[in-house]
Amino acid sequence: MAVFLRVPPGDLLSALGSDAAVDAIKVTAETNLIALGLIVLFGTPAAFWAATRRGPLRDVVVTLIELPLVLPPAVAGIGLLVAFGRAGLLGGTVEWLGVDIAFTKVAVVLAVTFVASPFYIRTAVAAFEGVDEMLPAAAHTLGAGRGRVFFRIMLPLARGGLAAGAALAFARGIGEFGATIMFAGSLQGVTQTLSLAIYEQFDVDFDVALAIGALLILISATVLLSVKLFARWRSGSSSSIPFATSSPR
Repeated sequence: MAVFLRVPPGDLLSALGSDAAVDAIKVTAETNLIALGLIVLFGTPAAFWAATRRGPLRDVVVTLIELPLVLPPAVAGIGLLVAFGRAGLLGGTVEWLGVDIAFTKVAVVLAVTFVASPFYIRTAVAAFEGVDEMLPAAAHTLGAGRGRVFFRIMLPLARGGLAAGAALAFARGIGEFGATIMFAGSLQGVTQTLSLAIYEQFDVDFDVALAIGALLILISATVLLSVKLFARWRSGSSSSIPFATSSPR
């Protein structure tokens, strides 16, 4: 409320039209959509694997996946830098390919993917674990392979949880700050996301910083409300399953 009451709505809208805000919106939208695609593409099979396995190996893998949730953002950023920078662990490969990763949009995508992926994978694991084990078992007895069971049974039944996890990961990615500024820097129009723009505009134009903050508040509230409404709609639709009428002989 303080953010929205500090500046009139008209001034907030006009501030969002500044070059810094527009550039930050474009960079944030582009990098977060790519990161979300990577998270869903690689996180879905990883979550399915974790949901269908038991034992120490599974616990170790899940712990590594969840590590960004508790890892300080600065540590995540410097870890990505020493891994993908030219002088880092993969620096020789990066230099051989002639590709610069650090302080580019690719760095933003990697940073967002790293910090936001646990939000999707944890929710996806819970969604897959919530599927009745008798259903894939019955499909296997009827001759369906693991791939067909995954695409025809597990994915459709878990899609509600997967959608909620994707929304949470997207919201977390939009607000990413620490790892991004360490690994990608804050170059306007290149790597400066909405969160980084707030930090820079705080001393330059406070109204622009407020406007971007208000935008992030609206996006975050919309995502959280959408997840709740979607979950309520899913529970309502699944509870009202019509019975098949028996046809007379």
